[in-house]
Amino acid sequence: MRDKMMKLIRRHRLLLAFLAAALIKQILVVGVPICASPGTPCDDELMRDWAFSIAGFDWLGNFDAYTFLKEPGFAIFLAVCYRLHLSYIFTVTVCYSVACMIFASAFQHIFSSGKYVLCVYLLLLFHPISYCDTVLQRVYRNGLGVILTLCIFGGLLHMYFSIKKEKAWRFCLWSAFTGLSLGYLWITKSDTAWLLPFTVVISVVMLGILLVKYRSFRHLPRYLCLVLPFLGIFVCVSGVKFLNIHRYGVASIEYYGIAMDEISHIRQEENTDEKILLTRKQLRELYQISPTLASVKEELESQMDAHNTYDTRPEDGEVETGWLGWALVRAFYNAGVYEDSGKANDFFRNLHEELSEAFADGRLVRAEVPVAEKYHIDTPKHRRELAGRAFAAIDYMVRCTNTSASTFTEEIKGAKESIWLFERITGDRNAHLKLEHDYEIAGWIVFPEYDGRKLNVYVEDEKGSRYQKIRFKESMDVYERQKSLGIELESAKKCHFDTVWEAKESAGDTAWYLGVYDTGQPDKGSAAAGQKLGRVRIGKGALMPEGDMTIDAVLDAYECRKDREAAEAAAKLPAGRLNAIGAFYRVSGTAMFWLGGLAYVILTAGFIRGLCRREFELVNSWLIVTGLALSVFVLALGIAYVDLTQCPAIMTHYMSSGYPLLISVEAISLLKCAELAFSRIRGVRKKEEQDGR
Repeated sequence: MRDKMMKLIRRHRLLLAFLAAALIKQILVVGVPICASPGTPCDDELMRDWAFSIAGFDWLGNFDAYTFLKEPGFAIFLAVCYRLHLSYIFTVTVCYSVACMIFASAFQHIFSSGKYVLCVYLLLLFHPISYCDTVLQRVYRNGLGVILTLCIFGGLLHMYFSIKKEKAWRFCLWSAFTGLSLGYLWITKSDTAWLLPFTVVISVVMLGILLVKYRSFRHLPRYLCLVLPFLGIFVCVSGVKFLNIHRYGVASIEYYGIAMDEISHIRQEENTDEKILLTRKQLRELYQISPTLASVKEELESQMDAHNTYDTRPEDGEVETGWLGWALVRAFYNAGVYEDSGKANDFFRNLHEELSEAFADGRLVRAEVPVAEKYHIDTPKHRRELAGRAFAAIDYMVRCTNTSASTFTEEIKGAKESIWLFERITGDRNAHLKLEHDYEIAGWIVFPEYDGRKLNVYVEDEKGSRYQKIRFKESMDVYERQKSLGIELESAKKCHFDTVWEAKESAGDTAWYLGVYDTGQPDKGSAAAGQKLGRVRIGKGALMPEGDMTIDAVLDAYECRKDREAAEAAAKLPAGRLNAIGAFYRVSGTAMFWLGGLAYVILTAGFIRGLCRREFELVNSWLIVTGLALSVFVLALGIAYVDLTQCPAIMTHYMSSGYPLLISVEAISLLKCAELAFSRIRGVRKKEEQDGR
């Protein structure tokens, strides 16, 4: 039995090492907080609200300006975590570890020993991009994007190495997995086209292998499997369109894209910044041309002023391309254009017709931008700028800039309720946010059996001492919700509360309650609050009535200063450990990049030398490293293009998917050269031993 166990362990020792390292990583992230981003209605908050709607089986909720503008993939993932009661930090870390296993295990086919594969895996697993505040801690799609990218590249490599296997099931399985990963990434992030060159090239190579090795019809399934990665995009996109049509009656706003394209392609009479597609002067001239646009003038001017502050030069009063679309959409939304999909489409159709007429009669001239100029490669200066920004993006990744875990977040006025919702959807605490009071609660509550009666509600301790009277606010949302369920209570029109209080020293470690009183007597403070009807226990996740009292309530948030301080202290430990690991990557990043580059040159020389001698040992290694390196460079070019023409883009969260690929290129090059060197040394020693005999 023991021999069988040892044999099993030896057979799967690489997998066991993977799992052991993943367990260590999982332990390291325990206690890491999220970094909620309130005030992001078209990013983090949008995904959070969509996740709540999806979890409630209401797809993306009520129709608004953002319904068709963002991909819902991350919101679906977040909703699944919420429904399964899985911590967001825990789930993303597990998924990242699995993705690293899938990606790294493909390299077993190019290394002679599992220890080299394990080295690549460990470098990927503990890379700071996997636990920095803009990827893991931020409740947005960046972390999921990194995971899916590793799954796509890993799936394609597994397809490549399993294509010659006698049984086709493994190849078909990896093909389906890759298709699902690519399709899901397509509905998660809009900037995924940089993955297609690698996908297309490796698919063409696999097609060539099939044409040489398998030409009979019985191998047709292998050929069909080559289509699955691309079919995954079609299936996932079609699924989203189907759900949009089912929920909103349409898959998109038909005239939105046409109208917005016309607005952003009006020729400018004077030279302006390349990042400015529509000047404020042009916008004001458009009010005279388009009555439809003039009808939302007030909202447009307000949003252009607001979005101007995000620019690289806020003092110029203009809005750069990267923010222009959001400024326009937000203005249209505030003006009531997005009341429903039909009204929105009518608005954009009218706008399109008015602008088309102006283009036709010469009042407006369409800007015709040559392809070379559009992609910033039309002049030597532009090409140098593009290349320079691309290398700056790569250098940013090499140095692992801004890839630390955080234990605090800046306090934003009026953002507590938004942060509480982030904590609720993720199951994780937010990074430290200073509390001004000992306790804070927010939510709503109604007492059906006492509807129509005037009630006083106080925060009380276990002994019944009153601390704070609850001031209820208007809550027509609750009233309408209950009315739709056949429950019509007058008190539901004013049942929202947001209350703070300070704990007395005499209270000690007490439980807290809402004391409910009937105002049969005048309310004259603590001496005459009325007849006590009962009390409701304030738990950390719910309000629980005692005795026979019945309530309908939701506790949106419960905050305690002591809990926050304890959470901050606890968060410093895992964040400190992770940042200590990340410091190694930041210190060694530049050196490893240049050593990896040197190793790649050596690997390339060995590859060419092997081809001349008809030795193909290094072919797969060189092709994989080259393919990954080119993918990183394509991503860097895309980032450089956006940075030059739209908005600042050389930032960690925009380039997050490139970090693991870059470290893999460096590691594989170095480890492959080390393997060749050790192999040569062993060969020399073996020859010396034979000669000595």
